Amino acid sequence: MASDVAAAAGIAESDVIRFDMNTPAWPPAAWEQTVVDVPRLAVNEYPHPSNEPLRSALAAHFDVRPEQVVVTCGADEALFLVASAYLGPGRVGVAANPTFSMFGVVTEAAGGSLVTVPVDEDWHLPLEPVLRAARDPAIGVVWLCSPSNPTGRTLSTDFVRTVLEELPDVAVAVDEAYAEISGTSVADIVLAAPNGILIRTFSKGYGLAGARVGYIVTNAEVARTLEILRLPQNMTAFGIAAACRALADQPGLEARVASIVAERARFESELRSRGWQLVPSSANFLLGSPARPAVEVSAWLQGAGLVVRSYPSHPRLKDWLRVTVRAPEENDRLLSRLDAFR
Repeated sequence: MASDVAAAAGIAESDVIRFDMNTPAWPPAAWEQTVVDVPRLAVNEYPHPSNEPLRSALAAHFDVRPEQVVVTCGADEALFLVASAYLGPGRVGVAANPTFSMFGVVTEAAGGSLVTVPVDEDWHLPLEPVLRAARDPAIGVVWLCSPSNPTGRTLSTDFVRTVLEELPDVAVAVDEAYAEISGTSVADIVLAAPNGILIRTFSKGYGLAGARVGYIVTNAEVARTLEILRLPQNMTAFGIAAACRALADQPGLEARVASIVAERARFESELRSRGWQLVPSSANFLLGSPARPAVEVSAWLQGAGLVVRSYPSHPRLKDWLRVTVRAPEENDRLLSRLDAFR
């Protein structure tokens, strides 16, 4: 993708900026310490079958037992494990529309189908339609995302608690990929419920997308079911070491999140001054409707090697673009390109 964009724009591939992937431009948390660890990693051996010591470190972080944690190759594998356990032919998942596209991908990969509930005018997921859709006996999973991708909206604690309580026979999977950036979480509510499954990743706030480290926290019985489905040796020694270092560096995480949030506010102000309509976001991206047709703006930006996420075939999102908050100099390059739109 980047090479094709670079060739079309007549620039070096290194000059392409991916505003469509929601990956932070800041260095990963504890990166320097991780690099120091690399020469000492036993890469000639397989990692621990339970992905220790990361599993125990995450258990301590959430104040749960290690057997309640499943370490996965990114959050995508976590979603796939949940779909594999609770969906299949004749089984149905429920999700918002719009929402993270991977919910549909893993549902279909497991042989199930997806029913969607439209968000309201303010881009919030309405509670009652979700409950009505999920009371079908064929429902296996309710997929929730907070902050939501692509809107950046968060779910309230009352919303999540009600879904968990009203649907005791349904697995409720809550994807909190951007929780560290939003500063909000429903983890306590999810982990207190027997049908709650919390999914997180080191790709966003911690900045370790390339290491591919995600994880599930849930009750021990559900975790055992997911562990049976998880392929052995799904992680690398490098990914485990990097995630352990990043998790231990909470001050470093907080500093990076503060930089992201401050730049998000500046970037949002600059886009609004250029006539963009924006959805208030708690994540590291902005969903906005530009002053000119979204498809034209997307093409214009890509012509300079600036790739944003567009949704030309989606009825609700066809006039909207999702733009990652990247480093100030990268965001300024996008703003300058917008100013040159002709």
